[in-house]
Amino acid sequence: MRTSTLSILISTALSLSSTTAFSAVVSPDLKLAEEQHLVRGNGAEPNTLDPSFVNSGMPGDIIVNDMFEGLIIESGEGALIPGQAAHWNITNEGKTVTFTLRDNLTWSNGTPLLASDFVYAWQRGVNPKTGNNTGHYFITANILNANAIQSGQLSPSKLGIKALNDKVIEVTLSKETPYFLSLMGLKNFYPLPQAVIEKHQENWTRPENIVTNGAYILQKWVPNELVDVVKNSAYWDNNNTIIEKVTYLGLSSQQAEYTRFQSGEIDITNRVQLEYYQKLKKDSPEQIKAQALLGSYVYSFNTKVAPFDNEKVRRALSMAVDRDILVDKITGQGEPAAYSAVPTTIPNYHSSKLNFNEQSISKRLATAKKLLEESGYNQDNPLAFTLTYNTSDNHKKIAIAIASMWKPLGVKVTLENMEWKSYVSAKNLGDYQLARSWAFGDYAEPSSILEAFTCEHTANESGFCNSKFDQLMKSAGNTEDESQRYTIYQQAEEILNDASPMIPLYHYNHTRLVRSTLKGFPNNNPKGNIYAKDMFFTK
Repeated sequence: MRTSTLSILISTALSLSSTTAFSAVVSPDLKLAEEQHLVRGNGAEPNTLDPSFVNSGMPGDIIVNDMFEGLIIESGEGALIPGQAAHWNITNEGKTVTFTLRDNLTWSNGTPLLASDFVYAWQRGVNPKTGNNTGHYFITANILNANAIQSGQLSPSKLGIKALNDKVIEVTLSKETPYFLSLMGLKNFYPLPQAVIEKHQENWTRPENIVTNGAYILQKWVPNELVDVVKNSAYWDNNNTIIEKVTYLGLSSQQAEYTRFQSGEIDITNRVQLEYYQKLKKDSPEQIKAQALLGSYVYSFNTKVAPFDNEKVRRALSMAVDRDILVDKITGQGEPAAYSAVPTTIPNYHSSKLNFNEQSISKRLATAKKLLEESGYNQDNPLAFTLTYNTSDNHKKIAIAIASMWKPLGVKVTLENMEWKSYVSAKNLGDYQLARSWAFGDYAEPSSILEAFTCEHTANESGFCNSKFDQLMKSAGNTEDESQRYTIYQQAEEILNDASPMIPLYHYNHTRLVRSTLKGFPNNNPKGNIYAKDMFFTK
């Protein structure tokens, strides 16, 4: 039997870890502060704290990651390490992965956590009747029958997961999947308390009802203000968890965050306000923490309605954006300019760039103007549309800057600011023309970004659909050799770039202000995970 790629990855992961504690590690020469209460800026109010319904990057993401835990988690260096699973192994040429749970795992209410809790959670998560838009992750993971279940052809009970006994979970894949382990850290693969959910239904995540298996449990949720969690004494590594309480503030204003950070009320901001970054970098560089993330800041077109059902119009607007000015003068926090949706953080992969990336801006503007004229837009009939963004000082500044870059084309842009929930709803319903958005990956492979642009993908907000692109994505997914697979992804990217269903602006380099007495902040986590259990305050 040949050694599978996934087997090598598993062996590597296990060699970098053990089944001992992975929470906060305190050096003997450090003295802990008496109060271990972490206050975080959360960017916005969470829509839900149900793991099956929380997408990566959403306001509920941070909170759910502190309250629940999957089979595998990540270290501050981004390495895969054991979470609820003590160990795992692989057989059947990479198609069968068996997880063995830690001894004596319990839910926060003291009831045993069993292998069947994972089975229930995964079957619930893949079930299209729940109304969640995260079931596609089970297809991405290539779990047996996930595709047929999502399309309504099979019952969720047919998903390729089963409990061999109370501690052992067997997962069957439709094919060897090198990035499978990396997906196990996503919220959609967390266990869920079946009895609690069936009893309380949609109210199961209220503070008085919720049951968790992670380092923290929900104590208070004040809508549009804050969420409080406290240590879960039943967590397997509770003895090594130092932060006693975490408060998440739903502040959409970076100015308010900055003010409260300066006054000592916030320990980690969600963002750094653009105009303060350079000053802070000069005066207090130790307070700025940056994370290069597996994603890109983009503007998403609604390709199903005019004027953006016209490929020439979309390409013209993308060409006219001076990304160098954007990242140097507007954002100015070390973000690489983006000429592709896929960032540069994926090892061995080189993205296909937009074909105008090396042209001067004057030449690009001339070509863009010609494309608009060919589409019927000129001085007498100017292109006019609305650009929607969610409430944020930074998003507003970027929108104003880009709108000014389009002025030489005679374009008339109306800026529309929306609160988070309204913004998400508008995008989900297709009730927008051009919107601030993101292309974000959950594992280090091009497909983690590109899959969202396939025709029927639930995250395909733009409505872009190209059969050749879909065929290439399918072909890449069936190609085991990495070099060959990446070549196919590059071909798919070329199609995406030509069609321009979105405007890539920059690749994420997420900067935050972090209190100097707070230790344990991750050094390198491309997914942007910052676990409270790994941190602590010193005197």
